[in-house]
Amino acid sequence: MNFNNFTIKSQEALQQTIELCRNAGNQVIEPVHLLKGVMITGDAIIKFLFQKLSVNGSNVDALIDKAMASFPKVSGGEPYFSRTTNEILSR
Repeated sequence: MNFNNFTIKSQEALQQTIELCRNAGNQVIEPVHLLKGVMITGDAIIKFLFQKLSVNGSNVDALIDKAMASFPKVSGGEPYFSRTTNEILSR
């Protein structure tokens, strides 16, 4: 997958996603990592969308953090995209 075909904002979200995965001690980048990266990078847009959909962003954030904490922890190694995350990005 060529990430140069992504917009600058999308590339920033992916970089944020990778950092979140590393900081959580996870090696596999799952869709929840991607969602959290998008939420951080596109904060204003996400807040607007959540408001329009009547979604509590704080609850979503807490659920994402809980899910990330449940993933296996590793030390060392480079994070990689799970099959599901790779499919999401390919689409």
